[in-house]
Amino acid sequence: MAATAFVEAVHVIDFVKQLLNRNDTTRPLSDADRIKKALKGVKVEITHRGTMRRRFNISGLTSQATRELQFTVGGDGDTVTKYVVDYFKDAYGFSIQHVHWPCLQLGGTHRKNYMPMEVCKIVAGQRYSRKLNERQVTALLKVTCQRPQDREHGILKVMLSNLPMNHHVMCKS
Repeated sequence: MAATAFVEAVHVIDFVKQLLNRNDTTRPLSDADRIKKALKGVKVEITHRGTMRRRFNISGLTSQATRELQFTVGGDGDTVTKYVVDYFKDAYGFSIQHVHWPCLQLGGTHRKNYMPMEVCKIVAGQRYSRKLNERQVTALLKVTCQRPQDREHGILKVMLSNLPMNHHVMCKS
């Protein structure tokens, strides 16, 4: 039998809190490299647009906090520079709570697509392809290991359930 680890389908904020083993979300993040390494390539869906749930791959983290991030809106010479926090408030009526945390950079690097962590949820069913730490390996082994007699019992149970009703004896020598 083989086993593999999957990324849990949770909001990115909860994933980061679990990764850093911290509940205090009022302080800025100091482990940005660790977070970036854990999240890079993970697929997320955005949750701030109601039923429209677009999916993106995480390409990185911003070096600035969400409250400091700006981008240009508009086209055809009619561009305006907006803060990410203001844009989400004006466009979606969404107040960003974790303004001191960085944003996720989604999609390719050719176009800036900043998304606050609190509006992103990790998509279910993704394999965790990075090396597991000691705690993760221990947890995986604890879940997947079976005692030999338990394994034998499971195999016999499956075999018996697959036998026709008139065969009471499994094997004859």
